[in-house]
Amino acid sequence: MEAARSSFMHSGISLIAWCLMGNHVHLIIDDPHGRMSEAIHRISSSYASYFNRTFGHTGHVFEGRFGSVAIRDEGQLLAAVRYVHDNPLKGMGISPDRYPWSSYSEYASGASTYTDIDGVLGMLGGTQGFIAFSERGDMEAYRPAFRRYADADERERLAHDIFERFGCAAANVKELPKVTRDQVLKALCDGGMSVKHVQRLTGIGEWAIRKAAGRVKPRSSDRTPR
Repeated sequence: MEAARSSFMHSGISLIAWCLMGNHVHLIIDDPHGRMSEAIHRISSSYASYFNRTFGHTGHVFEGRFGSVAIRDEGQLLAAVRYVHDNPLKGMGISPDRYPWSSYSEYASGASTYTDIDGVLGMLGGTQGFIAFSERGDMEAYRPAFRRYADADERERLAHDIFERFGCAAANVKELPKVTRDQVLKALCDGGMSVKHVQRLTGIGEWAIRKAAGRVKPRSSDRTPR
């Protein structure tokens, strides 16, 4: 975790939650500058050097590339935090408050060592709110929200396929001819993306997206016909 803290600070990344398991690691980060890949590479190299030096090992320590999923809203964030902290419960039957290798204790105590806990605690009303949220209804409390979190990767693939089909990228959708632009916007919405998500993705206004997707509500008039 010291290597992670050092690397994330170097890249301007905040660590929101973490959990170390026997054969994998879960991290939730805020990466405003898009430097996640370089930071993870730095952590992997640093830890591999330490591990090999300590145990006389050679070669790679971690198997394969890391996977990542974008978190789009507060509901997904809270679901992901709970999911990460519940990993020991799911995998080993150890409750989060008894597992020492996660950020749960930082949140529960309000004393942070590695983790930026203020944002999540602010959403939940402090440490007691966090504890209540973590204990609520076993696993059921976060499952609906976590499905959205887990499905985010599928939405990313959908967007990639649509942009590839129309020969564009998210950043230049608004530069397309209107007919093509509206086709792209409709395809994104029909694929299950919310209007807000498409708006964040493309930078196009909400009204234009709704109109292209056929989601414009009729406007009522307060004028009396003559």
